[in-house]
Amino acid sequence: MVKELTGKQTSCCIYARVSTDEQAEKDLSIPFQLERCRYHAQGKGWTVVSEYIDAGESARTDKRPDFQKMITAARSKAFDVILVHKFDRFARNDYDFVVYEKELADLQMTLESVSEPGDASTPSGYIGRRMMQVISTWYSKNLAVEVKKGLQKSVENGGWPRKAPFGYLNKRDGEKAWIDVDPKNGPFVTEAFKEMGTGKYTLEEWAEHAYSLGYRSRLDNRIAATKWSEIFHHRFYLGETWLRQGDIPVKGKQPPLVDEVSFTQVQQVLRSHDKNRQRVRHHQYLLRGLVHSVEANSPCWVETNNKKRISYYRSRTKTNGSQIFYNTRKVEEQIPGILRSIVISEETRQDLRGAIAKFFSAEADSNNELQKAQERLAKLERMEKNLQRLYIEEGISQADFREHRSQIEAEKSRLTTTVEVVKQRQHLVKADFEIALELCTELVTLWERGGFDGRRLLCETLFKEIHVEGGNVNRVLFNAPFSFIASQINGSGTVTVGGAGGIRTLYLLTAS
Repeated sequence: MVKELTGKQTSCCIYARVSTDEQAEKDLSIPFQLERCRYHAQGKGWTVVSEYIDAGESARTDKRPDFQKMITAARSKAFDVILVHKFDRFARNDYDFVVYEKELADLQMTLESVSEPGDASTPSGYIGRRMMQVISTWYSKNLAVEVKKGLQKSVENGGWPRKAPFGYLNKRDGEKAWIDVDPKNGPFVTEAFKEMGTGKYTLEEWAEHAYSLGYRSRLDNRIAATKWSEIFHHRFYLGETWLRQGDIPVKGKQPPLVDEVSFTQVQQVLRSHDKNRQRVRHHQYLLRGLVHSVEANSPCWVETNNKKRISYYRSRTKTNGSQIFYNTRKVEEQIPGILRSIVISEETRQDLRGAIAKFFSAEADSNNELQKAQERLAKLERMEKNLQRLYIEEGISQADFREHRSQIEAEKSRLTTTVEVVKQRQHLVKADFEIALELCTELVTLWERGGFDGRRLLCETLFKEIHVEGGNVNRVLFNAPFSFIASQINGSGTVTVGGAGGIRTLYLLTAS
């Protein structure tokens, strides 16, 4: 529970989140969450100093703009309590929830839920909160499975699981939804296939012709040649539907806009236009979702320029009116150097195991819940033996013996649960460190022997964020517990690595 600070009124921030726009229409809307949290804070006598809102952001990841702003403010002790409507608003990822809750506890800060009260500092409260988090995570994963099942069922019944392509319109009437022909663009798509099948247009020429006739995209822009290429290759216009690329198409409910003969003629024409035929270059982005642009102060998307045959990490936001582009090859070539900087020998591994053991020992000493519980258990064992001796020697009656033994057994059961919970909690964290230490002895080998999937998994395991400036990695945010290990290697919290940009320093920022 939140402790009121002597001579200081407790301050709190409110965090609200919804995953989709549809949730805004339900009782988990942002205004509803804020109203409940404000009322709760008022009843507790807390001062609300800030509110953080993530609309349309999933709690399966911690890469949410206002969530990260809130955590940054928490690290500077800007408030005493983080208040949410439900814990699943804070996080639905088991690892993120435990890691951030532990960090907040170390900051002597409390995470509290309006709808799910409980004191996590007690064994029963701790177990209760963990159970709620497990249920929330299960719900999130089960929902994803059920959504996929629903989409698959829709496709099997002839439905289309995505937005209708050009020439069609999405229609809805209450609970019923369907796709119908766009009265303006639908007939034009049919005409486009017929004209393209004659072979007298290239894609670029057809795009210009369509624009001159007044046909525009949904955003009222010119329909590009690449978009027309996509339209001319899209089997949806044949009346087919599918769930994933590569699935065998089935008959859809939508009216077809082109017949098989016209569609085949267009494919032959496009193949004959070597310069304009559809080229698809699938680049495997090793660091997708991990790269952060320093210049734009934003995460990066991925993008491939098929004409130049170059792939980029592109900043989501602009700086000086332009987005920042980093060549994927140049950035990814720097990763082996970063890995080598945190590789440890077997001797260093043993030394770090000792350092980590001391770390947990110090933590256990500062929070002596386990020690007190074990001492009390030992005392109860002695009391139970003395009680049995007194009963055998007829020093107490049978009724008194049963009453006292029942009290002792009840307290022993409660304390045993406390010891098991604390030990399990410490064991799980220590196990993470042991696995991380073993990985750090084999990083280069794992990288060299691993294919793309293996290297991608290694990057997701090690890195939380990779900050890039001018095409060079200048800062790395490691996942726990690698951040602790990396900082122990050098002592100063930095590691110097080489690369295309010369020798530079990587700051090892803790993610836990």
